[in-house]
Order: sequence, then C-alpha cells, then structure tokens
Amino acid sequence: MAKADKKAVKEAKVVSNKPLDEQLKEKREELLIARQGLGTTLQNPHRINAIKKDIARILTQINATKGDK
Repeated sequence: MAKADKKAVKEAKVVSNKPLDEQLKEKREELLIARQGLGTTLQNPHRINAIKKDIARILTQINATKGDK
C-alpha cells in the first residue's frame, strides 16, 4: 500500500511556481466558468473532466504535504 501512496504523490506534481492554495482557487474558478457554458449544453465536457482531475491532483499534493508535518 505504501508504494501506491508514493506513486500517487509522485504523479500529483503540478508544475507551477504558485502556492498550492492559489492554484486550487484558480482551478475551482475555472471549473465554475466551464460548467456555466452557454445555455443548457456543455461546451466541452472533456475539459471539465480534465479540470476536475487537476483539482484532485492539487488536493492530493496538499494532503501529502500536510501528512509530512
């Protein structure tokens, strides 16, 4: 189980110089805008899934750093 945890943390690396909290805030705002779309149809559902995965990666990285303390 420990190998899977290390692998998840390793894959959760987000390349950016911004703090994780700021990245998370930006991604959540981006998700909100993507969900609003135009009218009742989604403009790009694949983009929404990609944003959700990015948010999950950032949260995984935040939780991994909290666990180290």
